[in-house]
Amino acid sequence: MTLLLAGCAGAPREGAGPASGRDDQPGTAAPAPRVQIAVLLPEAGRYAEAGKAVRTGIVAAQTQGGQDTELRFYASRDPRQTPELLRQAAANGASLAIGPLEKEAVEALALQPALPIPTLALNRATSEAAPANLYQFALDPEDEASDAARKAWGLGFHGALLLYPANPWGERLARGFRREWLGRGGTFAATHAFDTEQPDLPQGLLADALAGSIHAASAECIFLVATAAQARQLWPQILASAPGLPPVFATSHIFEGAQDIEGNQLLTGVQFVEIPWMVDTAPTDPLSRASLDRAQGGLDPRYIRLYAMGIDAYRLLPYLEGLTARPGAYVDGRTGRLSIDDRRRVQRELVLARMDSLGPTRLATLTP
Repeated sequence: MTLLLAGCAGAPREGAGPASGRDDQPGTAAPAPRVQIAVLLPEAGRYAEAGKAVRTGIVAAQTQGGQDTELRFYASRDPRQTPELLRQAAANGASLAIGPLEKEAVEALALQPALPIPTLALNRATSEAAPANLYQFALDPEDEASDAARKAWGLGFHGALLLYPANPWGERLARGFRREWLGRGGTFAATHAFDTEQPDLPQGLLADALAGSIHAASAECIFLVATAAQARQLWPQILASAPGLPPVFATSHIFEGAQDIEGNQLLTGVQFVEIPWMVDTAPTDPLSRASLDRAQGGLDPRYIRLYAMGIDAYRLLPYLEGLTARPGAYVDGRTGRLSIDDRRRVQRELVLARMDSLGPTRLATLTP
C-alpha cells in the first residue's frame, strides 16, 4: 500500500512505521522501538463473529509486514466504557488504536473532547463533531450506492430508472443513489419500490421508463438495489421487459461470493460496484481472498468483506496523517481506493465488475 499524491512530494515510504528511535552514540543507530497498536474488538455477543473476521484480517496484514509493530487486543464489551478502555490501552503503552467496531462505541468516542492516541474506528458515528485524532472507516452500503451513481455518470449516462426494496435498508441505499445522481444533475424516468418477499415489477414500467415521456427523460441506465436473492427474481423480469436493455448498475449485495456459481450465473450481465479484494484473487498474493481462504481453512461468507477491512485498517495506520493533510492523496487498498475527507472519514472508491458465466469480471471501463 503506497500513498499516492496529486502534485505533492514527501509521501511516506511504503511500510514506514509511525515512530522511530536513535541511539545516543554518534554514528550508530539503535533498532526502532516496536509500535504497540491497541485493537478494540467485540469478543462476545452479536458482533463477535464480525469482530473475529476483522481480527483475522488485521493479524494477516501484520504477519506480512509488521515486524516493527505489536498488536495488543482488548475486548470491547460495553460501548459506554470504550473511552476508558482506550485510555487503559494508552496507559499500557499503545500509541495507535484500531476499533471499536460497534456504532454505539464509535459514538461514545466521537463525543469525547480528546482521545489519548490516534484511533481508527471501524464504523461511523452519527455526530458531526469528533476529536481531532479520531478517524472513521466504515463499509457503508449507502456509500456503495453513491459510488455506483458516480460511475454511471462518468460513463455518460444522465437519466435512470431506480428499483429498490420497500424496506428501511432499500430506502437507505436508494437515498444514496438519489443524492449523488440528482446532485450531479441527473434525472429519474421513474422509481419503484418492490415488495421484499415477492419482488415483481409493474407491467410496462421498464418499457415506459426507457421510452420517456413529456414529463420525464428516458432512462439510459437502471439502478438496482437488491439482495442476491431478490436480484435473481427480478433479473429475468428485467430481461423480458426491456429488449435492448441498457446497463444495469447494482451494489455488491447481489454478489455473495464465488462459491455460489449457479446463483451468479443467473445474474449474468449485471454490473455492480465491489471492493477489489472480492474480484482480484491473485494466488501469489498472500493477502488475496483466495490465499487467506486457504490459510484460514475457509472464511466466513457472512462477513467476507470484513477480512479485507481488517487488512486495510492495519495498513492505513502509517498514512492517516498524510492522507488528512493532503487533499487528493489516496492509497489503493483491499476495500477500494482510500482517501480521507475533512471530517477524517475514510472515503472509498470501488471497482466496477460485471457478472459473467464464471463469476465477476473486473471492468476497467464500460462502453455505453
